[in-house]
Amino acid sequence: MLRFPKRYLLAIPLIYLLYFFGLTNAGLVGPDEPRYAAIARQMTQSGDWITPRLWGEPWFEKPALLYWMEGAAFRLGLSEDLAPRLPVALCSVAFLIFFYWILRREFGDPAAGFSTAILATSAGWLSLSHIGITDLPMSATFAAAMLLGLRWLAQGERELLPACAALLGAAVLAKGFLPLVLALPLLWMGRRRWFDWFRPQVVGAFTVIALPWYVICFLRNGWPFINKLFWEHQVERFSTPALAHGQPFWFFLPVLVTALFPWIPALALLFRRSLYSDSRRLFLLLWVVFGLVFFSAAFNKLPSYILPLLPALAALAGIALAEC
Repeated sequence: MLRFPKRYLLAIPLIYLLYFFGLTNAGLVGPDEPRYAAIARQMTQSGDWITPRLWGEPWFEKPALLYWMEGAAFRLGLSEDLAPRLPVALCSVAFLIFFYWILRREFGDPAAGFSTAILATSAGWLSLSHIGITDLPMSATFAAAMLLGLRWLAQGERELLPACAALLGAAVLAKGFLPLVLALPLLWMGRRRWFDWFRPQVVGAFTVIALPWYVICFLRNGWPFINKLFWEHQVERFSTPALAHGQPFWFFLPVLVTALFPWIPALALLFRRSLYSDSRRLFLLLWVVFGLVFFSAAFNKLPSYILPLLPALAALAGIALAEC
């Protein structure tokens, strides 16, 4: 059973104020949030939870996880402003609870408390927890999967790898192939035990979560589904400027620093060599560095892309503060 020190109960009002109070004060923003909400609402009206449709036409820009989350909220009778946002806010808070628990188990209570406070109040994580788009659900499920791999890296324990694989499958349901690429640092750090990932329990957990929707959607819609989702919005988004989101190579460096506001000064502590004393901390560093290089190499760049790197960065900053 998960038990928090009593002092952390004081965080409950703060979490409410930060993540739920005034959640619908502003209408849906940008082109994506209203579009995803319309797709989710049409799923509930049509009863077709497989093919995303926008104004009656198939729309394969993103996989189905966010549409299912928002569609469930519409089915429960939530308003047009609340249904797209409440599931994302709940997902964010659920991850923060998990984040505290896993870091407390791995690095102790002070490090977990600092890290969770940093992530929960950082500008990047907090702002995207209020918007009904795919970045937060993907980042939360991906980061949870990576953090479940810490004990495997440090001690070779395999018990949590099926749960890790299932969460990685959920991340693939949120945003396609991207989480599999971002997971490469975990595989590299544990490269001497790669075979652990091919155990039936691990492969089965990933397959059951990630593949059924892709297979069924392909059978119903054929190659246009593959071409639009995988080629245009995965490969071309990375390798060509076709989507008109071009930025210079260094674009994400100031974005990543700004996303940690108001905790930017804590980044100075990350340059201490003593901080990286074991494989788990080196993995957190590689998670950030690899992701930053990968996103920087892409032609198309949007500030929200950097979100899956924030949990690792917050964890390192929290561990460093705890050891001061």
